Amino acid sequence: MSSRRTIRHLALGPVGALVLSMQACSGAPQAAAPKPRPAPMVIVSASERRDVPVEVHAPVDLRPLEQSDVGSKVLGYVDAVLVDRGDRVRRGQVLALVRPSDLPDQLAAARGTLAQAQSSLALARVNRDRAKLLAPTGVMSQQELQQAEAAVTSAEASSEATQAQLGSIGVRLGETRIESPLDGVVAVRRLDPGALVGPPGGGAILTIVRIDRLRVFVTANERDAMRVQLGQDAHVELDGLPGQSFSGKVVRIAPTFDPGTRTLEAEVQLDNPGGRLRPGMYGYGSIQIDMHASATVVPSSAVQFSGEKKYVFVLDHEHDNNVVLRTPIETGVDAGPWIEVTAGLRPGQDVVTAGADGLADHAKVRVTRDTSPYTGLKVALDRPASTARPTGSGQN
Repeated sequence: MSSRRTIRHLALGPVGALVLSMQACSGAPQAAAPKPRPAPMVIVSASERRDVPVEVHAPVDLRPLEQSDVGSKVLGYVDAVLVDRGDRVRRGQVLALVRPSDLPDQLAAARGTLAQAQSSLALARVNRDRAKLLAPTGVMSQQELQQAEAAVTSAEASSEATQAQLGSIGVRLGETRIESPLDGVVAVRRLDPGALVGPPGGGAILTIVRIDRLRVFVTANERDAMRVQLGQDAHVELDGLPGQSFSGKVVRIAPTFDPGTRTLEAEVQLDNPGGRLRPGMYGYGSIQIDMHASATVVPSSAVQFSGEKKYVFVLDHEHDNNVVLRTPIETGVDAGPWIEVTAGLRPGQDVVTAGADGLADHAKVRVTRDTSPYTGLKVALDRPASTARPTGSGQN
């Protein structure tokens, strides 16, 4: 026995022999083997079957159905502005008064000219009547009678022209009362009393908009534009009113594509009886152009990307519920919180929605079902959300 220990000490050298001697003296146990690493924990949800609407999406801003800049056709100074921004007005309501610069003088001159023309007409008629009486007796010649009749005709024309000029000045004076051309709301007040308005350098005094009905223009690319039709359902979500959707219909489609963006505009009108919506609000508009019935959908977080390929990790229920299989898929409509799967997956299969990073095909996992990876609360697959804002048009 001692000879074996001597040979062993010689083989290990001085340091190894010292370690063996210390272990033999102390009687310390050998180090335990390292414990195996636990399988990663993942969160899974079952894929679902549902009707998936195919929609055209585009950023939009609300615009009034009608808008009018109200100004003055008469050169003059603003005498009074009777309304202000936000006031509701009716068609024909007086909004402002303009003090004309020279119309009163023109009116006085026109009245004087008319009085002269009427006096000349009366004298011409008297001379003509006298000529008619004297012509048969030979006191006046036929030529003088014809001249008297021509004088009457000329005086009548002059009188009518003067009356027309007087009426024109009266109309222009009436235009110094600036009236609303439509029912609506004062959106902008641009000028105050004392400002010069009218041609050639005057501008608009007020801007009136109609807001009981608003419109938006949803743009569609060439692929989707051919499926946009009049009367299709549409809805709009606004940044200023999150979580709410406003429904409308496609009422008009542009006849030509925009040459710069290669898109086609579809007009959608929205009722706004309470005035809650305001022109200029920004959001997203959607037009439903198709419906995929009984489609398979999964949460967006379940879809992984590798180059141009897409895949999900599916629990292997046939062999081991704690093993995942990397499954290639094809996708359709991307609605934000969920994605349509057109090939590679069946409804009801469990897919990994959180914890897929670093997983490999046939990897062992620990499963937690239908739990939010952010809050730890139990959740279900989101319903189709009207606030989803895809980055492009709907897909087939």
